[in-house]
Amino acid sequence: MITYFKNCSTVEKVMLATVIALFVPMVPAILILVAAVLFAIKKGFVQKAYHNTPYSKFTWIFAILEIIVTIFYRNLLGLGFTFMILIFFALSIVFRENMTEEFFKHMTTLIMILSLVACAIAFVEYLLILRKFNIDQFMIIIFNTPVNRINAVYFNSNYYAMMINFFIGITVYRILKEIEVHGSAKHIVGMICVIIINMFILYLTGCRTAWPALAAGLIVMLFFAGFYKLFAAVIAISGAGAGVLATHPHLISRFSNIKKYIGVRQNIWRVAIANIKAQPLFGEGPFTYYNVYMKYKNSHPTQHSHNIFIDPLLCFGVVGLTIIAPYFVSCFGYTCRLFKAKKNNALVGLIFGLIVMTIIHGFLDYTIFFIHTMMLFFIITTSFDMYKEDIRKKA
Repeated sequence: MITYFKNCSTVEKVMLATVIALFVPMVPAILILVAAVLFAIKKGFVQKAYHNTPYSKFTWIFAILEIIVTIFYRNLLGLGFTFMILIFFALSIVFRENMTEEFFKHMTTLIMILSLVACAIAFVEYLLILRKFNIDQFMIIIFNTPVNRINAVYFNSNYYAMMINFFIGITVYRILKEIEVHGSAKHIVGMICVIIINMFILYLTGCRTAWPALAAGLIVMLFFAGFYKLFAAVIAISGAGAGVLATHPHLISRFSNIKKYIGVRQNIWRVAIANIKAQPLFGEGPFTYYNVYMKYKNSHPTQHSHNIFIDPLLCFGVVGLTIIAPYFVSCFGYTCRLFKAKKNNALVGLIFGLIVMTIIHGFLDYTIFFIHTMMLFFIITTSFDMYKEDIRKKA
C-alpha cells in the first residue's frame, strides 16, 4: 500500500490527502481540504471533473444561492459552511472523475488502518475520563455529559459514532470482496478484528442511535451485495439484540436520560418547524437553527435541528433543495444502473448501506452535517463512477 501511494499520480495524491484529512481534528482537516481543493483547481483537476460529470453544475448553482442567502441573513457561520459544502462537492467530484478499483482498494485499506489509530486515541481518552473521576481500574461506565464521552479526533461522540458506522461498513465491504475472490482467511480474520475493535469503541461513545443505524445499514448492504446467508444472520442477531434490550432496557447506554433526551429533541423540532413555516422557500442557509432559535420562546440552544428530514428544509428551503435535487437523483440513478450491470454489487450494497445508516441516525441527530462525516459520505456514495463504461451501457 505504501509503495502504491508513493507512486500514484498527482491527482491521486490530492485524493490521498483528502482521505488523511478525515482522521485529524476539525481545524487541521479544514486546512488540508482547503489546500487540496486549491491545488486541484490550480492543476485543472476540478475544472476537468466538473466538465465531465453530469449534473455537477447544480452544485455550483446551489452554492451560489446559499452564499446569497447566508449573506442576506447575516448568517456568517452558515456562509463559512457553505464554502465547505462547495469544497466537499468539488473534491468528491474529483474523486468521481479519477477513482479506480485499485485506488479504492488501497484507500479503504488505509481507512481501516487509520480507524484503528482513532480507536487507540479514543481508548486513551476513555482512560483519562475514568481517571478524572478517580477511577484507577478499567471499567465500562458511559457518562451522560458530552464532555465525558469519547470522540477521538472528532467534534463530539455522536459524529465519531457515525464515522465508526462508516468504517465498519467499509470493512464489511472489503470482507465481502475477499470472500468473492476466495481470498486469504488471514485477511478476513484481520478485518473482523477491525470491526470488533470499532464496535467496542462505538459502545464507549455512548451513542444509542448508531446501533440501529449500523444494523439496518449492514442488512441493506448484504441484501444488495447478494450475501443472503449473512443477510439473514445479521437480521437474526439484530432481532435478538433488540429483544434483549426491550426486556432489559437498563442495558441501553445512558438509559437514565432517554426521556429528557427525547424532550429536548421535540423542543428543537418545534422551533425548527415553526421557522420552516415562516421561511419555507429559502431558509437562512446552513446553521439556520443556530441563527434563529433565540427568536422563539423556551427554545433549546444548539447548532442544528437534530433531524435529517427537518434540517435541510429549515436551512435550504424548498428552492434550495429543488436546485440540488437533480445532482443527488442522478447519483442514485447511476448507482441503480451499476446494480443492473452487476459489476460490483458489494459496492452498491455499501453505498445504499451508508445511505440507510445516515437516514436512521438522522432521525434523532444530524451527524452527517459535519466536516468528516459529509466528506467521507460523498467519497463513498459517488464511487460508482469507477465503472463509468458499464454504467453508460445500461443507460
